[in-house]
Amino acid sequence: MTSRLAVFPGTLAFAGALALTLALGACSRDSIAVSRSADEADYNHGGLRAAVDAYAKAQRTPDAYAELARTVHALRPGMDRAVAEEAELKLVVLALAPVQALAASPMPEQVEALALTVWPTLLAPQIEADAIAVKHDTAPSELYPKQGEKTQDYLRRLCGGPLAGDCKQVVPEYQGHVIAALATRRATERVRNAVAGCVMCSAEPGWHEAMRAWESLDRMATGWIHEIQTKAAPGNWPIAGSSSDAHPGLPEAEVTATGEIVIGGQRYGAATRIDALRELRFLHGDDGGIALHLRPELTLAQVRAILSDTKKSGAKRTAVVARAAQYPWERRIYWVAEGAGVDTELRSTDSLQLLLHTMDHVAGPGAVARID
Repeated sequence: MTSRLAVFPGTLAFAGALALTLALGACSRDSIAVSRSADEADYNHGGLRAAVDAYAKAQRTPDAYAELARTVHALRPGMDRAVAEEAELKLVVLALAPVQALAASPMPEQVEALALTVWPTLLAPQIEADAIAVKHDTAPSELYPKQGEKTQDYLRRLCGGPLAGDCKQVVPEYQGHVIAALATRRATERVRNAVAGCVMCSAEPGWHEAMRAWESLDRMATGWIHEIQTKAAPGNWPIAGSSSDAHPGLPEAEVTATGEIVIGGQRYGAATRIDALRELRFLHGDDGGIALHLRPELTLAQVRAILSDTKKSGAKRTAVVARAAQYPWERRIYWVAEGAGVDTELRSTDSLQLLLHTMDHVAGPGAVARID
């Protein structure tokens, strides 16, 4: 999906861009260096500075940030409190560059670039030094990707496990949106705490500008996340049962409660939806059918009107998209047709969900549900 609903709306203001420049500039100077006499231990401060320099030389890409984060976590057990606080501050501020660079890109592009590289560190606990009575676990957090884990597998594991309270009730296509917003909110909280606890930051306005840049990103995410969560609720699709089939990859269109066709974020009314469906088939090079995302409470009379238009567009078969009843809400389909197939003897006022539930009892996978 490449709809503009699937991006962070707009780009950062000039102040946000300036914030990153100032903050990154500060990272390359000695203004916040940990003060210690020559005979004191380094506590991995030199390693931290070298890692930050390597990140800057690597053009601050998502992959370079992931390497920076790995290095910082490897150094953490040897850090004292001052070095750990500096590492925490730099880690959240330096994440701005790759996040800002992709802020106006479609969400699928953001997910592919950031989900396995930048977001895990922002979601994870802050960097803290060990204490006499408290030794932090050196094993990777469950919020980090596992060896060889693919992007979508990582997101599904997070939403089914450590982030279940935030995104388990979100279908997989939109989990990236929710985790992006969570990472942004977490980064904003962490940078506020880090700057507030940094004595030397008052002399360098770049740190405060970086904090305001994260706050700007967080406000933008807050502006669209509720709409995404509402749109991504599994209850927007019929529940799939024993008569459903695996989704065959047909070109797909959404039908709203008002009867509009939505394709790639573009809405088409009653006068243009036949042409829109015909163009959808043409663009996908498919003459075998169309899959429709219909709300489960639509009446069969409403569904029949939509099927009529689908048939007029030249589609030979029509499928209704449904969801498995359990996480991760697997996409399934039921075949439906106007005036042909298994007659369930339902009334025109009955719901689409009732039709599909009835098909689960009277037919098997591949059967066509008749809608009169």
